[in-house]
Amino acid sequence: MKPNPYPLITAAEQARIDVTHCTLIGDSLTDIQAAHAAGTTVFGYTNKPHKEALFAEAGADTVTDDMQAIAKALITA
Repeated sequence: MKPNPYPLITAAEQARIDVTHCTLIGDSLTDIQAAHAAGTTVFGYTNKPHKEALFAEAGADTVTDDMQAIAKALITA
């Protein structure tokens, strides 16, 4: 269970991808924490207005309420 990074690391291993080359899109504070613990990039998806400040304070690499912006960022990365 999050914030334990084990599921993220395991998923990356099963996909044969270094977890540090992955990006987690999360909508909870525990998602942000798990991504940091795994060493991966994390996009905080703010599906509720109060989450923006929480995710920024938690150190999300980016914070947005626009899923289209996330898709564009991943395509251009």
